[in-house]
Amino acid sequence: MRIAFLADTYPPENRGGAGVVVERLATSFVAAGHDVQVIATTSDVARVGVQEGVTVHRLRSWYPERFRNTVAMFNPMVAGGVRSALQEFSPDVVHAHNVHQHLSFATLGIAARTGAPVLYTAHDYLLFCCIKFICTNGSVDFRQRWFNCAKCQRFRWNPARNEVIRKHMTTNVDHLFAISETLQVALRANGYGDSEVVHNGVDLDWWGRGNGTVFRSAHDLGDAPLAFLAARVSREKGAEAALQALARSRNSDIRLMIAGENPRYAPRLRDMAESLGVGDRLLLPGWLDVDEMRDAYAAATVTLAPSTYPDPFNLTLIESMAAGRPVIASSLGAGPELVDDGCTGYVVDPTDIAALADRLDLVTGDLSYASCMGEAGRRTATNTFSIDQQIERTLARYEAVLSGRS
Repeated sequence: MRIAFLADTYPPENRGGAGVVVERLATSFVAAGHDVQVIATTSDVARVGVQEGVTVHRLRSWYPERFRNTVAMFNPMVAGGVRSALQEFSPDVVHAHNVHQHLSFATLGIAARTGAPVLYTAHDYLLFCCIKFICTNGSVDFRQRWFNCAKCQRFRWNPARNEVIRKHMTTNVDHLFAISETLQVALRANGYGDSEVVHNGVDLDWWGRGNGTVFRSAHDLGDAPLAFLAARVSREKGAEAALQALARSRNSDIRLMIAGENPRYAPRLRDMAESLGVGDRLLLPGWLDVDEMRDAYAAATVTLAPSTYPDPFNLTLIESMAAGRPVIASSLGAGPELVDDGCTGYVVDPTDIAALADRLDLVTGDLSYASCMGEAGRRTATNTFSIDQQIERTLARYEAVLSGRS
């Protein structure tokens, strides 16, 4: 089968969640014998290359950030390139992922005009919310209202955005996937009633082969308990909550590593750590490549994901479980869906710092208990979150859509 993926970003230029998922799907489909091409974007020179058997078209796109809501509807910089790449490849199916930032939702119409069925995977709330509900602090009802968007976005707001996106989706998309039940609920609340939940998956064997000893040596961790948080370094991803929990913890040996980048926010986080008296226990190594991430999970005592917004699917949770490590997840978003509270880890209100610190102490204070949780997490990853299951369900839907058209 000839499969074309549309995605704003594709590794290694960007390691964001949606791009990583597309990479895993694309390489897995190639390994299964399918012909796969990816159409993505770059801020550098446009080019075409081959990565692990996948032909990757990188179309140049750059614009001032304030125009993002307008570009989400149509981006003239990439439209011609998308059309040419699809016409030349002549795919059997087109599977779009996040296209809101550069490719634009207009590419769904370009894809539909090739005659191939178009499927779309929603990775977040950007079909109807400009910034993924990160402007909230706590639970939301998911029903987006235009006046909230206008208040949040101010001069960036484009009142046509959501309706134009809805028109592209309803006119051009044959099937809609959601990556979690949480996201499916949000889609329904905003008029996208018919979606299929297919969870993201991981390569269980690969993530289980990390070298924690090498990682601990490289970062001078010794035998100290390590709480690991891998995400964009930001408040909404739980960096401040994790730091406050570290300061409140009764275990003064714990080290907190927050892996990610945000040059403007990191100094603030360091200052906060110093003011809390834990500056010497905070590690900010920047972005880790995928091999380093695997070793980091192996070195970690526990993985943290205390997002303060309703994160629809935190990949680090299932990566950590695949590596056999317990997790502490936010009660907002898909955390309760992915983590069995008290079995594979804990689910905690990220605004309840005392509870977060207590769970951190429980896991790091009893390594045999942490190991049991990690083993349970590994079983959950095997039964529910394997890349093989994701590929099988996705391919079955491709075939069903094609069969329905014949």
